[in-house]
Amino acid sequence: QSLQTAQYSSTSQAVSSMWKQGGMRSFFPLGGISIQMVRDIPYAIFTLLSYEFIKENWVLKRSVDDPNNRWLRDMAAGATSGGIGSYLTNPMDVIKTRLQTSSALYGGSITTCTAAVLEEGGPAAFMRGSVPRLMHKIPANGCFFLFYEFFRRVLRCEDIHAE
Repeated sequence: QSLQTAQYSSTSQAVSSMWKQGGMRSFFPLGGISIQMVRDIPYAIFTLLSYEFIKENWVLKRSVDDPNNRWLRDMAAGATSGGIGSYLTNPMDVIKTRLQTSSALYGGSITTCTAAVLEEGGPAAFMRGSVPRLMHKIPANGCFFLFYEFFRRVLRCEDIHAE
């Protein structure tokens, strides 16, 4: 995070400075790894489940009548599911960002950070940054699932359905 905010001019300078200042803990700040999982695991669940639902109920059904545009539906389903996952987990992303950039301010505590965000701006504060995040995640997931499905077809991977 510090390298992304231009606090250091190079990766080697960042690593060296961080090591001198705090040793191994600099690379794994309090709250940093745990909040990353608190955000990423639900994000993956929401994104993948919504993608499978959209694929099953829209992409595959529409592709029977119009197989030529399957790639477009794969992309739309991926973009939509990425948007769903991102939007639903934005509150965790707000907490993650604060803990990774100002962990000491909250004592590395997810609970303390959450309470501070709520007190600072009410429930709406948990949606800060959602528009830029969606502007990144929607097209990224659209491309990801487009290529995921493309390579599934190229490699002849087949869905296994219990009958």
